[in-house]
Amino acid sequence: MAVNPYLLSTTEHGADVTDLSDLARLLRQLRRRQARQRGASELTYRELAARTGWSIGTIAGYFGGRTLPPTNRLDVLAALLEATPAELGVLATARDHVQEGRRPVTSAAGPGRWPVPRQLPGENFHFVGRETELATLDALLDRAGPPAIAVLLTGTAGAGKTALAVKWAHRNASRFPHGQLHVNLGGFDPDGPPVAAARVVRDVAAAFGVPGDRIPAGPDAQIGLYRSVLAGRRVLMILDNARDADQVRPLLPGSPGCLTIVTSRNQLTSLVAVDGAHHLVVDLPAADEARQLLAHRLGPARARAEPTVVDELVSQCARLPLAMVIAAARANARPNFPIAVLAEELRLAHGSLDLFSGDDAPADLRVAFACSYRQLTPSAATLFRHVGNHPAPDVDVDTAADLAEAAPAHVRPVLAELTRAHLLTEHRPGRYACHDLLRAFAREQANR
Repeated sequence: MAVNPYLLSTTEHGADVTDLSDLARLLRQLRRRQARQRGASELTYRELAARTGWSIGTIAGYFGGRTLPPTNRLDVLAALLEATPAELGVLATARDHVQEGRRPVTSAAGPGRWPVPRQLPGENFHFVGRETELATLDALLDRAGPPAIAVLLTGTAGAGKTALAVKWAHRNASRFPHGQLHVNLGGFDPDGPPVAAARVVRDVAAAFGVPGDRIPAGPDAQIGLYRSVLAGRRVLMILDNARDADQVRPLLPGSPGCLTIVTSRNQLTSLVAVDGAHHLVVDLPAADEARQLLAHRLGPARARAEPTVVDELVSQCARLPLAMVIAAARANARPNFPIAVLAEELRLAHGSLDLFSGDDAPADLRVAFACSYRQLTPSAATLFRHVGNHPAPDVDVDTAADLAEAAPAHVRPVLAELTRAHLLTEHRPGRYACHDLLRAFAREQANR
């Protein structure tokens, strides 16, 4: 195999690897390249052993092509040798090829091959903005030190959590050569209960070619199989639409080569506190980014023709991405009408959500809000309705206590529940608010 001795920068190098000696050659090239860049001698096996805690013989086995390093150890070596993210992808692909060539015939996919599932939803080419959030996710993947194993994306209904996760996953799919999976956990679906972990385990095992008769019946054994299937692999998994941490926790892979992105309308604080997930709140986009999203959906010519109307629509949609997408779809259904017609219709609706309804649940704002509302305790649902009818733009604890006719000490945990569910936002210390469309929904529920 011919390998550039100065830089490993293309996935072709990884794909060209056929045996363990080729992978070892890549590691040695990185070691030499690091020494040249630093103007120093190459790190010795003794120095590498001291930094990793592994034996000198183990290090020599990796660099001499006698031993295949596990995925997590390859990551450590790559970090010590200052490999770039692209080079890390080359090494991962190379290791994949070596392991596949040595794997026994066990999968349902046929002799000598394990399937590589590519189950991401189709890429949304209308996606715009969210560059800060995308960069944050990139940084978590590229950071030095222990790799991120789980990232939690939370935000209110319709904020675009799934769209962000899928966009980032498509951008970085090549970094996960053993597969990319997407599972809708159904935590806030209007029909049916959340998806049980046992079903996810079976589906993931099947995706990797495990025959159905090899999947054990007991839940603990199933989770053990699930983690064994993912061990030593570099897999990206999106666990979408999670209701709570208990639904997610059994599905977190134990392998540091895997990355799981969890999306939820709930904060799932215990995933951060107990499982070490990195939490990223997907907030409403800033006004400029919201305008960019709506203009992209309307089409640049229409947006340029009526710029003030675009601004008005952004405000009427409360900068909520799902609302803007629905509004743009309504406008685009009448391409010969000025978009000012839609803005006027929204004004005449006087805060009703009727114009934000669609043909099915995913395109219906009222349904999206209702799925969150139904998960509230009775006291939280009552306070949410009161806040929607309150004329002030926000409330403090004392005002909320007056609305609920309860003591402030009893209201604080209720406000915390609404905040965890992203139905209220504590936008300043001790002051709580929600966007105009959520207020409209709260008023609807109060007036039923």
